[in-house]
Amino acid sequence: MKNTPPSTAVDRIRNSGRTRIGGGVRLLVAALLVVPLAACATKGDVRGLQEEVRTLAERQEALMREIQADQREQSDSLQVLASRFGEHRTQLSRTLRDMEDSLLRVGELVGVSQQELAALRDQMDRRPMPATQPGAGGLDVGGEAQEIYDDAMTQYRRGSITSARLGLEEVVERFPNHQLTPSARYFLADIMVQNDELEQAIDAFLEILEYHPEADRAASALYRVGLIYRELGDDAEARSYLERVVNTWPDSAAADMAQRVLNEMG
Repeated sequence: MKNTPPSTAVDRIRNSGRTRIGGGVRLLVAALLVVPLAACATKGDVRGLQEEVRTLAERQEALMREIQADQREQSDSLQVLASRFGEHRTQLSRTLRDMEDSLLRVGELVGVSQQELAALRDQMDRRPMPATQPGAGGLDVGGEAQEIYDDAMTQYRRGSITSARLGLEEVVERFPNHQLTPSARYFLADIMVQNDELEQAIDAFLEILEYHPEADRAASALYRVGLIYRELGDDAEARSYLERVVNTWPDSAAADMAQRVLNEMG
């Protein structure tokens, strides 16, 4: 083992201390440098987060303003719709009331017209008519024939056409020369039309002209025959009978109606 000179040993101790001190200083410096850098990074992150939060808050406020604006618009629209709906409902109610009033007035007018027509028809049916061709049954004015006819027509007006038909047939069979027999035949034919017995109705109407050519019902009966043929699609026959009404009874109401139908047919 060699002996180290005292000066060399001292130098080595000094150098070793310097090395340790230098290393410590470097570590301290590094630590001091790292701490500010870490602190700086944390502040930057906070500022970034603050900016993001601020931006999100601004966007949220903008969205809230848009939502509130939409709600106000929707509220206004609903109020407008509600107002319009109320106006339409009021107008509809008023219109319905007007329609009901109109229907009531029409019903009253129709009721009066039906009563008047019934009264006029009864007066006409009861008007005395001379017998041109007395038959086996003789001329019967008033009496039982009148009662049977009146009862039959009451049923007819009520819509009980089966009962009416039986009574009218009895008048025709038992009182062929009664003043009401042409009317009984006419309403019998009308009942046949209601029952869609059109061919039989034509024969029944024409029997009025055959047996009662001078009766007031003759023109109306011939007019009805023309209408039935038109309904059956036989315009030639329809035109023939309607023209016959116009030419034979030119001053009658049946002639006026027949002429209108002829004008429609062209």
